[in-house]
Amino acid sequence: MAQTNEPATLIDAWLNWQQQRQAADQPPFDWTYSFALRHVDADQLADRRARLIAEIEGLGPVLAAAGQQPLPDALARWSRRLQSMPARPARSAEPLGLISLAGALRQNPPMADIDTLGTCRTPGWVEAWTLTGVQRIDWRPGMSVDTLLDRLPGSATQGLDEVSVITPRGQARTLGIAAWNRQAAPLAPGARLAVRLPEHSQEAHIINRELAAFLASRLPGDDCTLWPN
Repeated sequence: MAQTNEPATLIDAWLNWQQQRQAADQPPFDWTYSFALRHVDADQLADRRARLIAEIEGLGPVLAAAGQQPLPDALARWSRRLQSMPARPARSAEPLGLISLAGALRQNPPMADIDTLGTCRTPGWVEAWTLTGVQRIDWRPGMSVDTLLDRLPGSATQGLDEVSVITPRGQARTLGIAAWNRQAAPLAPGARLAVRLPEHSQEAHIINRELAAFLASRLPGDDCTLWPN
């Protein structure tokens, strides 16, 4: 029977790639910025992105007709940014690095389930999706949600109570930012923050959920290497 060197599981693939990098005198993986993409997630990305854009473009005119500025303007900016962002390359929003899998071997997926894996250099930014649009801001040591918001104009979050915060590992959580519900949280380089729309409609609920999910699928940096490449 012919022998194959193809890795059977994701752990095998990480170990093989790690050995190749070591042999080439490349730096070790930073597991905070290393990721994998499952086929099942890859197959859904384009459709979920298209649905998100459609929901945003459908809700904007409704809010504008109701006089609810500046939300329609923000949604138009988000739509333009999303249209400029291809669905792939992407990641599954779960910890699939070697360190995480080594602590939960039963969750080690077969490589037949994996589309690709990759690693990024630590970026120097955090990304904010707010009422003033989408911008990247230089990360600083000790940066938190509060210090990031302090660097944005007040109009960026005016009248809003919550944000979604997405870590470089693809984990998303909702935090309060108003005086009555404020929650502190650190921000690592490559984190993303998106203000959450008031959920007065099903469309707003869908946008909040799907935007956080799409941002969680983005690569955690710009200087990335994918395997196989």
